[in-house]
Amino acid sequence: MAYEIVAIHLDNSFSQSTESISQVKLSDGTYETKQQVVYYIDQKYEYFYTTSTNSRADVESVHPNFREPYIRTKGNQTTKDNLLSLPRY
Repeated sequence: MAYEIVAIHLDNSFSQSTESISQVKLSDGTYETKQQVVYYIDQKYEYFYTTSTNSRADVESVHPNFREPYIRTKGNQTTKDNLLSLPRY
């Protein structure tokens, strides 16, 4: 099953890093923490969001050394397909 992210919440509202995403809102109205999304992605659940051009941008979990895991958009041809372009709450 795939889950669509429609909005994000940041620890620091001025941040320009996806590492600051602390929570997401899904299209069905539920909220999940970053930790939940990382866990579910690692369990092979799919997360994505719909870009301004109505294409699908897939989300992946990242596990850096000595820092908390976080989520980001999988690499593609443009930097505009970024979770930080979603509405914030």
